[in-house]
Amino acid sequence: MKTIFKLQKFSALFLFVSCLIGVTNLYAQKIDVKEKAKTAATNKADRKVDETIDKGLDKLEKGIGGLFKKKDKATETTDKAQNKKTKDAEVNGQDEPSFSTYNKFDFVPGDKILAFDDFKQDALGDLPAKWNSTGGAEIVKVNGTDFNWVQLSGADAFFSPQYTAKMPDNCTVDFDMVVTFNPESNWYQRFYIEILSSAKLAAASEKAYMPSNSGISFEMAPKDRAINARSYLKGETLTESAGQFAKLNAKKPIHVSMVRQQQRVKIYFDEKKVFDLPQALAVEPNYYLRFGTFVQDEGDSETTKMYISNLRYAIGKPDMRNKLLTEGKLVTRGILFDSGPAVIKPQSAGVLKEIAAVLNDNPQLKVKIVGHTDSDGDNAKNLQLSEQRAMAIKTALVKDFNVNEDHLTAEGKGETQPSDVNTTAVGKANNRRVEFIKL
Repeated sequence: MKTIFKLQKFSALFLFVSCLIGVTNLYAQKIDVKEKAKTAATNKADRKVDETIDKGLDKLEKGIGGLFKKKDKATETTDKAQNKKTKDAEVNGQDEPSFSTYNKFDFVPGDKILAFDDFKQDALGDLPAKWNSTGGAEIVKVNGTDFNWVQLSGADAFFSPQYTAKMPDNCTVDFDMVVTFNPESNWYQRFYIEILSSAKLAAASEKAYMPSNSGISFEMAPKDRAINARSYLKGETLTESAGQFAKLNAKKPIHVSMVRQQQRVKIYFDEKKVFDLPQALAVEPNYYLRFGTFVQDEGDSETTKMYISNLRYAIGKPDMRNKLLTEGKLVTRGILFDSGPAVIKPQSAGVLKEIAAVLNDNPQLKVKIVGHTDSDGDNAKNLQLSEQRAMAIKTALVKDFNVNEDHLTAEGKGETQPSDVNTTAVGKANNRRVEFIKL
């Protein structure tokens, strides 16, 4: 009897344990199902990023696929926490080009920054304080970026940053740009980047070819991926050229770089030099920069929009070889980094290429790379960041430009040695610099 009782007791215990294991497995399976459902929902949401648009911009659905949203600070903070992975993949791009794709890129910005505009000083929804506008212009947020953008739109509208008035003979302008449009429309949709001689026209809804004007107009047709350049002298066409850029309608930011060297004008879209026009400009006392949007069918105004940010306007024609070899110190603000990390932007290739050429042509030359930051953020973190960026530059020069590693040292100074004030966007942009010091 005792044996039977023990067997019964053991059987009951075994049954209980088996049930407990079964319930545990079932519970685990339920958790897995939930996780799979959550993952599937997330993946589905990720796939829908290009199709989802805020109610306030729902008419952009065919033109851009939900990249741009007006947000208050609370929404922005929530989205930043919940959608960081999606934003980074969509806006910044996981296929970021490398220095090798920029092997023909020779843009070098001017020595001194006169203006820098990331529109952080402007309130969302407002017209930017330092711009003139004949159409719709307002500050908006773009997913995946920690700065503001100015949205430009209108059936026949022009927009002029006041701080680019009277452009010097040697100057550079570069900025990030996105253009959106309705790819299904058969009507005329165009965007313009122009340098004009007339201050009146620069701030008015008048065409570049008006008789009182001289200048250069770059007309972008995103549906056709075409770019046309037209040069004018008192309204008469001097030259006309055509170019192509495949990524005009890629729904991703394009970095545009422009150089003016007296009458010569060069313009780059990302790594591609689209135009180099030696006689683009007539000899005039003043020139002004402006942007424009145009549609033939006003219904397309809702989708035909231009977004501009990180506009940097600088003067001077850098002589890096002389600065480094003769003066013993080269200061550049043309090596750009992603916000925060020590990741060099590929549009820095032109500057790095020139510096590498000086170092490789003078194999006995040794230099120290010194990184500097503005005063935003924590002092200790800025010091660490400047050191990391200096090391990143050293690594890039060695790895991508074949500079002798033994001839390079790197250090960071953080915010301890400002070259300008830290109270304005321009001052901060000038303080974010790299120095190459001859040893």
